[in-house]
Formats: sequence, C-alpha cells, structure tokens
Amino acid sequence: MRIFSASLGFILILLGVSLYIPFPRKVLEPASIVSLRILDRNGYLLREVLSDEEGRGRWISFQEISKNIISATLAAEDSRFYEHSGIDIRAISRAIIQNIRARRVISGGSTLSQQVIKNIYHFPRNWFWKIVEIWYAVRLETSLSKDEIITQYLNRIPYGNQTFGVNAASRFYFDKPPSHLSLAEAAFLAGLPRGPSIYNPYRHFLRAQKRQREVLQRMLNKGMITQEEYKRAFKEPLNLVAPEIAFRAPHFCDFVLSKIPSKKRQNISLIRTTLDFQLQKDVEAILKNYVKSLKKWDVTNAAALIMDNKRGEVLSFVGSADFFNSSHSGQVDGVVSLRQPGSALKPFTYALALEQRMTPATLIADVEIHIQTKEIDYVPRNYDGKFHGLVRLREALACSYNVPAIKVLEKIGVESLLHRLKELGFKSLNKRADYYGLGLTLGDGEVTLLELTRAYSTLARGGVFKKERTLLEIKDNQKRTKTFSEYHSIRVFSPQVSYIITNILADRDARIPAFGENSCLSLPFSCAVKTGTSGNFRDNWTIGYTPYYTVGVWVGNFDGKPMRNVSGVSGAGPLFRDIMLLLEKRDKGRNFNFTIPEGLTEVYICPQSGMLVSSSCPGKIKEIFIKGTEPKEVCNLCPRTLTTNPGTLRETKTPHPPLK
Repeated sequence: MRIFSASLGFILILLGVSLYIPFPRKVLEPASIVSLRILDRNGYLLREVLSDEEGRGRWISFQEISKNIISATLAAEDSRFYEHSGIDIRAISRAIIQNIRARRVISGGSTLSQQVIKNIYHFPRNWFWKIVEIWYAVRLETSLSKDEIITQYLNRIPYGNQTFGVNAASRFYFDKPPSHLSLAEAAFLAGLPRGPSIYNPYRHFLRAQKRQREVLQRMLNKGMITQEEYKRAFKEPLNLVAPEIAFRAPHFCDFVLSKIPSKKRQNISLIRTTLDFQLQKDVEAILKNYVKSLKKWDVTNAAALIMDNKRGEVLSFVGSADFFNSSHSGQVDGVVSLRQPGSALKPFTYALALEQRMTPATLIADVEIHIQTKEIDYVPRNYDGKFHGLVRLREALACSYNVPAIKVLEKIGVESLLHRLKELGFKSLNKRADYYGLGLTLGDGEVTLLELTRAYSTLARGGVFKKERTLLEIKDNQKRTKTFSEYHSIRVFSPQVSYIITNILADRDARIPAFGENSCLSLPFSCAVKTGTSGNFRDNWTIGYTPYYTVGVWVGNFDGKPMRNVSGVSGAGPLFRDIMLLLEKRDKGRNFNFTIPEGLTEVYICPQSGMLVSSSCPGKIKEIFIKGTEPKEVCNLCPRTLTTNPGTLRETKTPHPPLK
C-alpha cells in the first residue's frame, strides 16, 4: 500500500512538474494559418491561396485587435478567461450537467486556451484526448501571457467560409480591418466560432443574427457595455459584403505559383507581381467579345500577352477567352501551350541573313520549288497562291512570302537558325535541326505564345534578350521582404540588325502587295508587326511591338479543330490592333518612333534591281543598310542606262524616318 501511495505521489509530482515544461514555440508560429495573397503591381488582390489549414488567414498582433472584439469574444466563449489557469472547472461542471440532461453533447465548457490547443493539434474527440488537451492548455498558460493566448485564439479560430482568424473574417464579411469593427460587427463575428457552418450568415443570416444578440446580452450582463451601447448595437444594421472568392487573372496566378516550389510557398504570405490588373481587365473584355464575334468562323478561343520592353515585365496575361468555360477548355493556358507558329519565326531567319551581309535590297527568287525530305516531297506556296518572281528581302519579309524564307534558310543553315532561336528562349524547340528541316522557318516546330512574345521583345530592345519578369516582391510569414530586380540581359542581335528587321515589320508600304493598303496591321503610330498561320488554319498569330510594349496574340481552338479560313491578319490581327490602340490611349503623348542606332546608312536604290539607282530606273527607293553592306554598283538592268543625276528620279514613299 505504501509502495502504491509512493508511486502515485511520484506520478502526481511528475505530472505537476510537467505542467511547467515550456510549450513548444514552433507550433505557435503563424505559418500554418497564414494564406498567400497574390497582388498586382498596384496592390490589387488577384487571388488568395488557401493556407495549410485550407483557409484564409492574416496574422495580426494584439495591438491591432479592437477592444470590442476581445470583449465580445470573452463574453461569447470564456468570460472567466483572466481568472482561470487554462481550465474552467465551473464551466466544465455546467457543461456536464447540461449534456446529461439533454442526453447529448450541447456544451463543451472549453476555455480559450483549450480551443487554441484544439486548433493546433486537432486531437480526436474522446475523454483521453480531452485530458491531454487540458494538460496542454495548462502548459500553454504557464508559457504565455493572457494577451498572447487571446492573440493566438483570435488568429487561429475558424469563422466559416474558409476564413481563419478575426482579421480574415473581418475583411471577408465586412471588408474592413478588425480595428475598425463596430460593437455590433464585433459581436456578430464573436458568435460565429461556436458553429461556423450552423451560423454561416450567407445561408442562415437570422440564426447568426440571433447568436450576435445573445453575445451582446452577455456583454451587457457582464458589465462590458452600457445599456445605451447595447441598444445601439442591437439596432445597427449588418452590412455584409457579398461573398466573393478572389480569382482574378487565373492563368497568370497559376503561372506564378508554378514557379514557386510548394515547400517554399508555405512560408510566403504575399506576392506582388508585375501584372497591371486594370489593363488585364480591359484586355480580357476585348478578347472575350472578339472571340464571340468569330464564332461563325469556328473560333472558340484566344490568348494574349503584353510585356513591358524596358524591364521585360508581364503586364497582361490572358490564357483563354473564359477560364470557366469548360466546353471550350477554358482552363487550358494559351500563353504557355505548344502550337505551330506559322510564319511568326521568319523575322529571325532574316535577321541571321542580315548578319551574313544580305541586305533589305537583296533580290530573292519567289518561284516554284520542290523540297524533298525523307518522308514527303512538297511545294511551298504563298498565302495568296501566287509566286512573285524576284523580290527584295524587304518585300519578302513584309509580305511573308514562303519560298524566299526557305531560300534564305538554305543559305544560312537550319542549325544556325535553331541555335539562335534557343538563345532567344525557345526551349520548346528541343529536337535536332534535321527533325525540323527547312520547314522550321515556316513554323513546323511547336512554340508557345510566351516564347514568341519574349523573342519579339528582344528585337524591340535592339537585340537584347531578357527573360520575362513576373515578380516584384515576396513577403514571408515573418514579414521579411525580398525584392526582384530585372534578369540579366544577353545580346542576341546587333542594334543595327534589330532596327532593320523592326523597320521592315513596321513598313506599311512594303506589306501592301500581300495585305492591302488599309489592313488591320496599319496603326496610327509606328508599330512593327508580324502574323503567322499554321497549316489547315489551326492556329493564327499576330506578334508586334512599339518601343514600349510587345503584344502577342493567338487565336484558335484548344481541341485542334481548324478554323474556317481565318488567317493571322483576319483572326489575330484585329485583336492585336485593338490591344495596341488601348495601350496607345493609355500612353497618350509618348513618342512611338524607334530609336535609330549608329552604324546605319541610307542610299537610293532601284526598286527592281536593288542596286544603286540610275537615270533609267523607273523610280527610286531610299533603303537602309548596315554600313559596308550598301550596294556599290549602279543599276544596269533597267533599259537606257544614263549617267545623269539620280536625284532627279521619282521617289516612292520613304518607309522610315530619315537617319540622323
């Protein structure tokens, strides 16, 4: 008996001592209940990603919590909080009696300290674990102050609708911080944790309001508020915010999150991105309405991307016409999906040609040719079904003729083009050069809209490649901030080559033979633009840029169904034009002329031969050349060559501002 008594005494001593074991601080950290908020560049909320507890939570300090919410919470859940040491014997006894009388559990008698433990450990609901919960609660009381415990409670407790903590609940239900809650609003929130689903105000408002008035009555009975305060709060209308789950710019948010490993994501509370949500909304509306207008042409989807050229920042990222349209695979992201680019890769073929001393005046034969491969023998044709004889490189690119592009690629080599495209960030082109063959310049590979837009922005920057930038700053759960600078720049093309390609793509006159005088590509400001259409009209593109922005547009169907004779200029072109006009309107007054680099020269050439103009030529064109590549011989192909002053000849429209 003595041994038993001694053993029992020893156990009780150990148990008593164990109550003073410091509570593990790590489990009290806010990481598990803080949700991750994704913002646009101006702080506008795009999405709130659920925390580990699958809810929204924003940790706040004791000083940020209003006295109203603290008083209302104590009245609702634990009126003797400042008197007990973790367990309230009176409350537990009362709960036992009530449960016996009701023959079911209607009251728990848990203190705030016990509820903190419950929300940290989620113990099973039985008597054994209830004792463990009490043991932890007493340890919590010996480790933290009362203010610290109520801070833990008000940051962890669920308030329904996937909100954890009073801060998230206050903003979700009333769109205001908890420090601004009125007495009526504080009592309303304080009543919700007793049964978040039972008192869900969006389903059972009257039930939730009745619970609020019970809390107010308790506050009055405990002397926490006066009779006058009670009456005012009782009558005050509750203006709940309509339930809205922030799910803006969905494809962009998914793209951002995909770049952050899930383990790192758990420690992040805020991501501020480069996206401009006001611009995003405008582009989404334009794109959605435009796709509706193309319904009769069997077009169901589109995607658009806008990049700031100076910093490489993504300003707008629209992956589909309607993310929530499951019938047309709206959740597929058209910005990063692999599609055939058609002619959109031709500018890079010609850029390499300029590096090998070809010029905008170089003549290329646009005639019927046969291309033989291991698998097929085919004849490349132009969009208009015609061949145009000898054409200058400027006209060949501006009009997007296919045969000249193939002839140029034959000269520079498929391997060279593929290597340069990889330098431009086309990771999707991961096959060998012989896999693509000469069809690479016509779009036989598969690329993404992001890769194309990023590559064209390289031309807009004068040949300098920058990886796209989507993040401005990240804050972790300890409110430490990491800012993101621009990515390292790499020169891929010279400023001179880039400018000449830009000048050709912005030349309205040069593209007239293929696109007509008043095509949708003709804008009231300088804009370099290129279209692309894949075989069988499955994809069409328009990519272009000003000195400030690069815009990429794709139009098609995610299921691969062909459109009905919709080309880049008739499909994606008008959409591109509308987006560019929107950007120009936002930046009214800016100079849209491209900067002309040093190392270029202008000479008059014969439009038919590309040689220096003579008096017998039917006209003259002022053309741009990299110094040292300009023609040296006077045209001898036109009849009746004379040695008179070529300056007296008729001049066609100058396709670019004069070089200075």
